[in-house]
Amino acid sequence: MAKTLNISIATLYRKSLELMDMGLIDKIDKGHYIITTKGALVLTLLYLRGVSGISNDAFRSAIGKLKEDWDLAEFSDDEVISYINLINKGIAQTKIRPANICAQSLNCTLHYILQRPLHIINNNKSIINFIAEDLDLPIDKVKAAERVIAKALLEYLPTITLRDGCKVALLLQGDQSRKVTIVKVAMKCRIHGYKLGIDCPIANSLISRLFLTNKHA
Repeated sequence: MAKTLNISIATLYRKSLELMDMGLIDKIDKGHYIITTKGALVLTLLYLRGVSGISNDAFRSAIGKLKEDWDLAEFSDDEVISYINLINKGIAQTKIRPANICAQSLNCTLHYILQRPLHIINNNKSIINFIAEDLDLPIDKVKAAERVIAKALLEYLPTITLRDGCKVALLLQGDQSRKVTIVKVAMKCRIHGYKLGIDCPIANSLISRLFLTNKHA
């Protein structure tokens, strides 16, 4: 590799140590390294920012790595790229260096997309609008990543599984000794798949019954 890059072995070794210290690569054997999840995300962020020297093949390989590590096999590359574009916008706003981001899991990247605390969300405003306002982006840019965002929220928030098999991420707001507002943030529907918010009357009815039953239990 040193000959291919036209650098000395000592320089290559030093650079490898720097990348390992940053959490971008891991050493698996003498002279053999693999890119980490964080390294793959940083590479995609830089590529999308137009940084030169990153090939499309390397970019696509990094997307594949993220899909594997974040359990996104059922999502298209375009959906994942749309989600990473949101991360890019978020870290640009907060002036976080790409090398300092957390990429250990899909849900930890939500911090770069949700610029305001989740507890201020209510049922009167869709979470898509909430994110679009935070990132100052057109709604369609957020909509393109909706399914990935929904999966991340389902991993991040407390969830319930309804009798019909649908999984829902909820926020409970207010004084639980008095009145609690149930904010339905995201769901994985057996029929419609991953969605932000809940516009399914059956799911809404089941959730209302569930909490009404628990309240009187």
